Amino acid sequence: METQESDSSLGAKTTLCRWAMLLVVLATLLGPASGNSPGKRDTPNFLFFLADDLGYGDLGTFGNNTMPTPHLDRLAGEGVKLTHNIAAETVCTPSRAAFLTGRYPIRSGMAAAHPMRVFTSTFSAGGLPVSEVTFAELARQVGYRTAFLGKWHLGWSLDRSDPDHPHPLNHGFQYFYGVPLTNAKDFGDHNERMYLLMNPNLKSTLLTTFAVVAAVAGWLCYFNFIRKGHTVLIMFLAGLVCGVPYWLVNNMKLLNSFMYRNYEMVEQPIHLPSVTRKLVAESERFVRASHEAGQPFLLVVSWLHVQAAIATAPEFRGRSRYGPYGDAVMEMDWGVGRVVEVLDRLGLSRDTFVYFASDHGGNVNFTDWMGRQVGGYNWPFRGTKGQGSPEGAFRVPGIVRWPARIPAGQVIDEPVSLMDIAPTIADLLHVPLPSDRVMDGKSLVPLLTGETETSAHEFLFHYCQDEVHAVRYRPRTGNTVWKLSLREPRTFNPELFDNFCADVIHLDPPRLYDITSDPAESTPLNSSQYPGVTNTMLFALADHKQSIVAVPNQFTLAKIVWIPWKQDCCNFPACSCEDELFQGMFLD
Repeated sequence: METQESDSSLGAKTTLCRWAMLLVVLATLLGPASGNSPGKRDTPNFLFFLADDLGYGDLGTFGNNTMPTPHLDRLAGEGVKLTHNIAAETVCTPSRAAFLTGRYPIRSGMAAAHPMRVFTSTFSAGGLPVSEVTFAELARQVGYRTAFLGKWHLGWSLDRSDPDHPHPLNHGFQYFYGVPLTNAKDFGDHNERMYLLMNPNLKSTLLTTFAVVAAVAGWLCYFNFIRKGHTVLIMFLAGLVCGVPYWLVNNMKLLNSFMYRNYEMVEQPIHLPSVTRKLVAESERFVRASHEAGQPFLLVVSWLHVQAAIATAPEFRGRSRYGPYGDAVMEMDWGVGRVVEVLDRLGLSRDTFVYFASDHGGNVNFTDWMGRQVGGYNWPFRGTKGQGSPEGAFRVPGIVRWPARIPAGQVIDEPVSLMDIAPTIADLLHVPLPSDRVMDGKSLVPLLTGETETSAHEFLFHYCQDEVHAVRYRPRTGNTVWKLSLREPRTFNPELFDNFCADVIHLDPPRLYDITSDPAESTPLNSSQYPGVTNTMLFALADHKQSIVAVPNQFTLAKIVWIPWKQDCCNFPACSCEDELFQGMFLD
């Protein structure tokens, strides 16, 4: 009897051991497939590169065979090239707001109702509302380290006592190093003045205005209609109204050329030739620190290249056949390569989602202080930065690499948008998008992984200020992408700083283009011959307009005017300093 019980017990133990061994084997086999094996992550790190004013045709992988961009070309070869990548607007501030939030700028109050469509003073009241949810905030919800390096241009405030103050650290980023505003022509060493380029007659206009006011005040005083004290007051106020704007336009460099680390000004004025190298160094430091801490990260590297006061490190000067502009493209390409190399050295490349794009199309007719063209190349599209309808204003190079899940060497011709990044992050991190607002972006994951071959965007709307100038339509069947232009520029080669949104032809009937077979928009179709397509797009536009809810606009005069008592300066009254972290490291 005892022997039987002992045998029974032994059999039971043997069975348990066999089941245990089977479970170990299954766990071993299934582990790598489920993403839980050592060294593998279920969710990726995120590294986003955003160029400024880069043209679609400026990169080798997008058709430029006259200027080497080996690092970006390699990135595209190891990942996906997005040939139909669309910006939400064609100037910096609204486009960047859409990139961070996944929403058209008009929904957040970041679409101007007048030609001043970007912030032109660091210390003004406007900015991306804190109520907007950025993709950095989505990543923070699940423990990601976040940083923003480079050009911000979405509003700025140092008032930490105000919970609604616009600042990268108040929009989900834990670390910021870079430029609060932008890289204006004034920041160079050649005495250029951006506002005087925009309005060459500004000085004479202000002087004439003052002279007229003074003459009228003097006449009224002479005939005793007003007292002498009132006359003096009127002339003083006229002097302020005319003199202060002129002083401001002549001192953009003093008032706006500086670099910050979080809330501390660390460099004034910006030493432009070293900026790219500093952004690379900061990127390397952040990636290494995140890796050593064992934390996933989200890093945005927003290059100052290739806008306005272009300056490069000495080793890049004269490298290209396109002068300072080409040198800057090559330096930016080098910077991308250096940061990606850090991923490779640390073994992070497989599990890092890398994305590269420009914030909008190239500024085709931009010239430098010597009159040399330093604008982008938007081939094969017509149009330039700032315009509201042409392909060249909206279509930007797009590259994605994520070896863990995205097959290398793909080319995706489907319409996608810079607004898709926020929904893509939410999808990959299994974080819900805000349910109290309309989200315009769509997750790129199904398209990138081959789950679907058709863009999630049936319609995309092209804004200029707060008006739609064109509609893009990708039917759910077939391969054709249509575009309906409601307004078009009077010329596609405008002079610098034209009023792009107002100086247009209102098209009635609208012009219809088959963007798939005619990407240069050279042959408009007769929209009356395609009533189904045209009506579908017009109905979609009507539905879209109904979805727009009025919100406080960030480009009212009170929001964009310079606020003198908020102005910052390092080492007052010198207003000059050098970043101690990089002191003596990057000399010409």
